[in-house]
Amino acid sequence: MPQLMKSPRARAGAVVGALSVALVTGLAATPASANSSGWWTSPEGRAEGFYNSLNGRVYANDLRKDGYSAITQVRTARNGYFVVDVRDKLANGQGSWKTPTLYAGVRFKMRVCVYKTGHKPVKCGSWHEFDK
Repeated sequence: MPQLMKSPRARAGAVVGALSVALVTGLAATPASANSSGWWTSPEGRAEGFYNSLNGRVYANDLRKDGYSAITQVRTARNGYFVVDVRDKLANGQGSWKTPTLYAGVRFKMRVCVYKTGHKPVKCGSWHEFDK
């Protein structure tokens, strides 16, 4: 037969511990799309991009000092209309962001590439769809 905890502090500690485990387990099971597009990278891990619906920002982050810059491109998923391009030219770990107007009920797609100033994006990751 299990021993009952006699101390109120021990019982409170057990309850807090059980709630903490439940919270962490619930957060780990939450999909990335619940509040974001998820982090995506360009081939060879040279750049990364992200959309966060909590603050409405689209991020680009240049990961290497290699003469290329990072660009995150967001388009409408249905017809590919331009929404925003976010560029980060400094591989300093801070990244860059913009806050475009994204409408609820519209599906979007994004990809992350690298580019040289004055040239088209190259070494692009695949398009990934997300909702606002």
